[in-house]
Amino acid sequence: MEAGGYAFGEERGRESERLAAVQQAFDGPTRLALGEAGLRAGWRCWEVGAGLGSIARWLAEAVGPRGRVLATDLDDRCFGDAGATGNLEFRAHDLTSDPGRAEEFDLVHARFVLEHLPGPEAVIARLARALRPGGVLVLEDSAGLDFAVEPPTDALAGLAPRWERAGASVGWSAAYGRALIGDLRAAGLRDLRGFEYRRHAPGGVSWEHVVSGLERLQPELLEAGVSEAELGQATACLRDCTRQITGPPVLIAWGRARPD
Repeated sequence: MEAGGYAFGEERGRESERLAAVQQAFDGPTRLALGEAGLRAGWRCWEVGAGLGSIARWLAEAVGPRGRVLATDLDDRCFGDAGATGNLEFRAHDLTSDPGRAEEFDLVHARFVLEHLPGPEAVIARLARALRPGGVLVLEDSAGLDFAVEPPTDALAGLAPRWERAGASVGWSAAYGRALIGDLRAAGLRDLRGFEYRRHAPGGVSWEHVVSGLERLQPELLEAGVSEAELGQATACLRDCTRQITGPPVLIAWGRARPD
């Protein structure tokens, strides 16, 4: 999504594959959270960092013809053919330089966006100002990089600290989700809610988003002290269908703007 500092934004073909894997892994919990946050027909929604557009398209269906969805990202090379149709509009937008939209929304949603931005607290405050009175801001971000594997293996054990350092070196805070509730509160939002979840699945296609992320960060991981052998072992583990893997935690949190 990000250019100029976004660790996964280059090599567009591979990034599209990574985003498709992210959609496969996380769209279900995202839809659940948006429903729990009160999404309804007729709402005006802003999907921030729309990627390939799966959630934007789902929102457009959910709000119906009386509603509207604005989907934004740095450019539309990933969004592609999912561009403006009916009640769904795409706009190029950079959260790091644009102060925000000059309109009010019932719902603003961003997934795995804040963890890549410098000063996420200020960005949350800007997103909160885009809400109508009583509107809801829904955010989801990674809350660490710890995995559990059965049968046990050392392939992923101990990788998390060096993985987080590698991410930090390119501006990715892999544990930022731990700060979401506090930052939503600091932005003046109320009725704070959410849940933390961890994905469980056998090794294989369910973890391709992690494999592609490791591939994109390979130079930084090597610099952080991870050996090529360790990277190969981690990738083999993630693709081993005989192992049951519990992924790292993700926090989805939301808060509401004060009513009039």
